[in-house]
Amino acid sequence: MKKLLALFLAIVLMTGFVAAANAADDPMKYEGRLSIASQNVNETIILAWMAKLLVEEYTGLRTTMNTEFAGSAVLHQAMAAGEIDLYSSWTGTQLTGILRYEGESKSSEETFRMVKEGFEKNFGMTWTRPVGFNNTYIMAVRPETAEKYNLKKASDLAAHAPGWKLGGDENFDTRLDAYPGWSERYGITFRDVLPMQYAMMYMALMQEEVDVIAAYSTDSRIGKFNLVLLEDDKQFFPDYSAAFVLPLALTEKYPGLVGVVEKLSGKIDEKAMAAMNLAFDEGENPEDIARAFLREKQLVK
Repeated sequence: MKKLLALFLAIVLMTGFVAAANAADDPMKYEGRLSIASQNVNETIILAWMAKLLVEEYTGLRTTMNTEFAGSAVLHQAMAAGEIDLYSSWTGTQLTGILRYEGESKSSEETFRMVKEGFEKNFGMTWTRPVGFNNTYIMAVRPETAEKYNLKKASDLAAHAPGWKLGGDENFDTRLDAYPGWSERYGITFRDVLPMQYAMMYMALMQEEVDVIAAYSTDSRIGKFNLVLLEDDKQFFPDYSAAFVLPLALTEKYPGLVGVVEKLSGKIDEKAMAAMNLAFDEGENPEDIARAFLREKQLVK
């Protein structure tokens, strides 16, 4: 009899644990609409779709999408104005661009702490834990250029920059964490710095319209064009871990929302993101790319 009672209690306890575990993954019954936005950049568009799919899977919230924002500063302004509810960005970008930090580069953990605390204190916004990859800037050249001039690290550019053109993304020539700060740290000034849509940088480099570009480390075209990456030997560029930003008021209205988005935390490494960026470049639909990854990780049905 005692054995049967013990067995019965064990079954009851086990059932309770399973029910609790399942309840944690049950969809929430929130009502409302969430405005998800992104910069017009491959990986942020893909991340926006991942967020949309997760939110709709687990919260019951409806969503709208706008993936045409020109930069992180514009996204920040839109959130401050209450026009959007969720977007992804990079920690280093917002630490220097929005919080105007001008000190030495920090570790990924310290960069995240600083940007999260700074946004909560100054803007009433918070950050989710990073999704895993660090998409930093890195100077890149054509392989024949690297061989001809024996270029291995960024400081090797000093002898050539006065006669060369540098290509960067649309904000690279003005952001503190980009060319102005890099030029000061290295003591190197290019003849011209040409901002352009980041997708055009690689074609400009391969067509010899520029001599060097500030590439994104997770961009699939680095491998596609066999570009040579120059070591950031003066360690200028900060950590650019990707994560999501949302208003604190929204986390109070929907307490489970952060946990839903953080299902992505630590799940995407540089190799996985580069592969998804390549799929995007080759014309695959970003929603399909996002859904395939989430299914692979068993995060959506």
